[in-house]
Amino acid sequence: MTSLWLALFLVGWLPGALVAQSPTSPTPTSPTQASALTPTDTVQTFYRLLREQRFTEAFQLHVCGPAVEKMTPQQLAELEPEFLKLIGGIPEKLTTSGETVTGDDATVFVVVPADATPGSQPARTTTAPVGLIRSNGRWLIGDRETQALALAHGGNFFKLSEEGVFVKMTQNEDAMARLVTQLVEIEQVFARNNRGQYGTLPELVTRRDEFREDIARLLASLESGEILGHTITIEVTPDRRDFAVYVVPKRHNYDGRYSFYADRSGVRYRNYGGARIEKDTPGNKTLN
Repeated sequence: MTSLWLALFLVGWLPGALVAQSPTSPTPTSPTQASALTPTDTVQTFYRLLREQRFTEAFQLHVCGPAVEKMTPQQLAELEPEFLKLIGGIPEKLTTSGETVTGDDATVFVVVPADATPGSQPARTTTAPVGLIRSNGRWLIGDRETQALALAHGGNFFKLSEEGVFVKMTQNEDAMARLVTQLVEIEQVFARNNRGQYGTLPELVTRRDEFREDIARLLASLESGEILGHTITIEVTPDRRDFAVYVVPKRHNYDGRYSFYADRSGVRYRNYGGARIEKDTPGNKTLN
């Protein structure tokens, strides 16, 4: 579990495709030097440092850096076997086929064997994308969501990943997105049967027998207003002609990262620090 999850956090592609760099890339010894690295330089240097087992330096080029910096020597020693497993999958030569940069996001394309079977010598190759973000003037491997988790959990970041916390959190987020979408549909059915008037969550739960069996079971599970570590509230306007669904994680960055808002126009979500979002909260994303 640990090795797979680490690999997925360390790169934007599967662990069997890990690569290293040629020995010509610079090693950043200060933030100023690191800020001069291009996305491709950053990827190359990161993998070389990993292969050289210079883990603390390597993670200066990764969004998980804050977590590694806050780890105790004992925590680092416990994690070292997992890092060494990653190194075992890194070939000695790196080939890149280009990079794309859009604002503060970049992708570096690394050439990897099409057949990642250990010990094989495949003739075919393919390209694997490695995502990066620009943070404080430097390119870092990874994404902003992972960076936020590393900042939030510090030295416990990798321990929580080993325990499956982040896998469960992602599963919760997916489930809540589906649930909020379903609640909008339930409200539409409820209104059609009640002269265009919408209901609060307690009202939907109380009248769950008016729905088909599977929906009734779903509503019964929401009687407490909580599910999968999230609280759910449905507010209706005074005339009951409109409604809004609010969902927030009880423990931000443990039970979930996203807060949800939904009404008749659709579902919106955002990582908002565990606070409730509104329809027009800046930075909202629309759930497709």
